[in-house]
Amino acid sequence: MKSLEDRRVRMMFIDGQEVIATLVSVTTDLDESRHLIYERVEWTALPHADAGAEAYYASGEELVSCTLAAPVE
Repeated sequence: MKSLEDRRVRMMFIDGQEVIATLVSVTTDLDESRHLIYERVEWTALPHADAGAEAYYASGEELVSCTLAAPVE
């Protein structure tokens, strides 16, 4: 996941949310819980709870997949 930092990614979450955004940071706490910070949200499948924020947080445990997003044409 660290290799995807500062890249445009497609993230899919267990609640059905899908987000295309720039992944800023992936961290792991001492208790092994993971945390994601992302910004520049381009698209979401569901309404985003914090629409308009500068950066967003998500629990890594909620993440199903994170892959490079296809280039914008």
